[in-house]
Amino acid sequence: MKKILTTIIVVLLVLAAVAPASAQTDDPIPSIRQHYAQINRNAARYRKVKKNLSGFSEEGGTLVAYFDGPNIMKIAANYYGEGGKSYEEYYYGNGKLIFVLRRDYQYNKPLSGKVVRTTENRFYFKHDQMIRWIDENGKQVATDTSEYAEKQKDYLDSSKQLSAGARSRKRTIESN
Repeated sequence: MKKILTTIIVVLLVLAAVAPASAQTDDPIPSIRQHYAQINRNAARYRKVKKNLSGFSEEGGTLVAYFDGPNIMKIAANYYGEGGKSYEEYYYGNGKLIFVLRRDYQYNKPLSGKVVRTTENRFYFKHDQMIRWIDENGKQVATDTSEYAEKQKDYLDSSKQLSAGARSRKRTIESN
């Protein structure tokens, strides 16, 4: 009887030690964050392609795409407007969008350039699906809202358009 109890305790201890590790591997967010950090660490090694953006915002914009061989690793886009500017970074893993960081900067008055408010949103993707959205308040947005579905579609569409534009020979990427 004592041997059986000892065996059961050992099995339970092993299961307890393994359970958190397997639960952690189910969450793709830590892996996305590691990939994001690795891309930024290696950014200086990547080939950079610069483009102008037309029709994406009131006052135009710019784009820098970071290539590792034929693969786009990151796209950084600046969008300019009278009342502020926006900055988006798109990150890729295995040719797929994995993360978007968006910062919006609001000016104190039109075209002043003096930023009075900054907001940030984070969008996580896996297999062409947005899996998490952290809003400007640091809160996770519910996945079952129409706004969530719209953001997912918008970022997947923008990612495709910007990626295609970065690969093209044209100096300017035109908005659809």
